[in-house]
Amino acid sequence: MFDEDDDEEGFDSQFNAELERFEQMLENKEAYYFDSEILEQIIDHFIIKNQLKKATKAIEFAKDQHPSNRLFDLRKAQLYSTTGKLKESLLILQELEKSEPFNTEVFITKASVFSQLRDHDNAIKYFEKALDIADNKEDGWESEDILFDLALEYESVHDYHSAIKVLEKLLKLSPENESAIYEVAYCYERTGNFDKCIEYYTKYIDNNPYSFTAWYNLGNIYFLKNNIEKALWAYDYSIIINDEFSSAYFNMGNTYMQINEYQKALEAYAKCVELDGDDALTLSYLAEAYERLERYEEALQYYNKAKEINAELPEAWLGIGIILELQGNRTEAINYLEQAVELQAENSNYRLVLAEALYKAERLLEAEQQLELILQINPTYDDAIVLMAKIKSQFSLTEAIDFIASLEQLPQLNPKVRILFSALLWQDGQKTESLHIFKKEFLIHKDSAKTLLLYLPEAEFIPEFNQIFDLNNDEEL
Repeated sequence: MFDEDDDEEGFDSQFNAELERFEQMLENKEAYYFDSEILEQIIDHFIIKNQLKKATKAIEFAKDQHPSNRLFDLRKAQLYSTTGKLKESLLILQELEKSEPFNTEVFITKASVFSQLRDHDNAIKYFEKALDIADNKEDGWESEDILFDLALEYESVHDYHSAIKVLEKLLKLSPENESAIYEVAYCYERTGNFDKCIEYYTKYIDNNPYSFTAWYNLGNIYFLKNNIEKALWAYDYSIIINDEFSSAYFNMGNTYMQINEYQKALEAYAKCVELDGDDALTLSYLAEAYERLERYEEALQYYNKAKEINAELPEAWLGIGIILELQGNRTEAINYLEQAVELQAENSNYRLVLAEALYKAERLLEAEQQLELILQINPTYDDAIVLMAKIKSQFSLTEAIDFIASLEQLPQLNPKVRILFSALLWQDGQKTESLHIFKKEFLIHKDSAKTLLLYLPEAEFIPEFNQIFDLNNDEEL
């Protein structure tokens, strides 16, 4: 009876004998005859074992003994590719492409070389040629490998839609291919199709329930969908599987910050620091959690520690500046906030914090300069518009009114801009226009009254505004 294990052992024994014979030949500096198939196996053995000098000698010997066998040229090209001699590899592959036009491995190797050269367009081109040949040969397993490599090349040029098409084709051939499932989930994430992304990560987890990175990625997607409960659920599983996975703790901290669970966020960030040591960014986030809990001295301690580790970290400078401003140390606070803005000049939020501090310090012209820079970057930034109008109104009501009136997107801005406009118009004596604007806002947004009282406290005692406030009571009756 035929025994497959015995046959395999016999093959291994025969190969080992031939390998020993080849190495003896090299040692004795002699020349023995070897069948081309045996030489192929010996070369592949040396390449797999990373014995590249022996592989090179074996290739040259094989080329001399079997000059018509182009496989040895291909192996030489592959060896050049492995050792970084990419131009030399391409020269051989160009010749092989002419003589071996239907050899899938030639095109795969050429695609791989272009990939190493970061010439992704050519890599895609040659992987597609290899795929055409493999499809015609109906080599399913080979097509799967090519499809996966082709998808990665599309990802390299950020063409995620094409990568998805390729990976979907691969999954039709091999529905349980875990690498493809994981990769297509990532591509759907990059395209913003979070539902599809969740579908594939869930499928991957069904096959790999102990993949803490898959649970972590699933948590990230739920966070992006603003499904906080599910995000925390997924991060919890990631940590249960690997309680030293700091990234899950870090993102869990971010999630808790999102829902104002500052104590839990603090604990998550602290665990991150415990695992990774003193990372400047994590320390800064930990400091922010302390800041939100109004534990300012501890917050300052960690912000300063973060700044000492990385003096270029804008979050640390900003955090210190905010706390100093809260503590009434306005001059020093502004110095820190200016440094934060210098480190992140395009960040409108940072500039607004600085502008607000300058405004409170009655450095109005400097505050206005910051707001002008913000509105150059983001012309519809509501908070910056409101503060700019407030500053202008201190010099001239007319100028403040003209500023808001000139805003092209005024109807689309946050209602508070139009309510401030109403307040300014009332102060300027334009009462009819003021009431018209406020009534229109009030009928849409019932909390407009609270906003108006922030800008015009005396409105509480103005009959015309009270008549509008009473419209809400009339409707309830």
